[in-house]
Amino acid sequence: MVKLTPAIETELQGFRVSVVDEGKSSKTFSDFDELILYAQARTGAETSKIAISMWFRRYAFFITAQLYMVSKHRLAWEGKLGDIDVLDDPDDIHWQPVFLLKKNRWRNVTEKESSAALHSILSRFGGDVIGPLSKTTKISKLVLWETIWSYVVWMYSELLKQTDKKTRVETDIKCLLEDEVWLNIERRSPFKRFIGGKTVPESMNPYKRMTCCLYYRIEGQEKCTYCPNKNC
Repeated sequence: MVKLTPAIETELQGFRVSVVDEGKSSKTFSDFDELILYAQARTGAETSKIAISMWFRRYAFFITAQLYMVSKHRLAWEGKLGDIDVLDDPDDIHWQPVFLLKKNRWRNVTEKESSAALHSILSRFGGDVIGPLSKTTKISKLVLWETIWSYVVWMYSELLKQTDKKTRVETDIKCLLEDEVWLNIERRSPFKRFIGGKTVPESMNPYKRMTCCLYYRIEGQEKCTYCPNKNC
């Protein structure tokens, strides 16, 4: 088991992921029906479809953090969905929960293991969540994957600026765009579909979604600047 340094713990906090229990009100991430009710109550969304889309605008930080840890530090978290608590301040009107990792257990990832580590994250924390929630709420899986991608592409655009990690990061990006790493998750890499023929830096200048996350359907909110329906 690898013990995280204080510096790495601080990096995780930048993704709203913590390994320190601050004693805040929490919910265990294991019951999808309860999650839907929680998200709907927290957002005031009129439908479960909109509520889960808003939830993924938060949850995407957690998945991005996992990919970040593999790509930058070659470290993989050994927990599962049931080992995550959602720390939430009920007075936070912007709903910015923190994801607490109840098991602070990490392992080293070799270069040969990096593809398998990325696949495991996409499967356990992506596909295993998106599949049942999409089926229950009728939201397109593509919408949820793109919400994750919107944070992932930003994260990688920043990591590419670190010259000592550039080759490793480029290898991982290439892997995530290949269909093989999505085996038994999706038939094709949705990330490749979102990025099109662009590079990661090019796709950020400016960033534009292919799908709409329905944010404008929340009372008091408008369409995002990167919404594909911005001018509609």
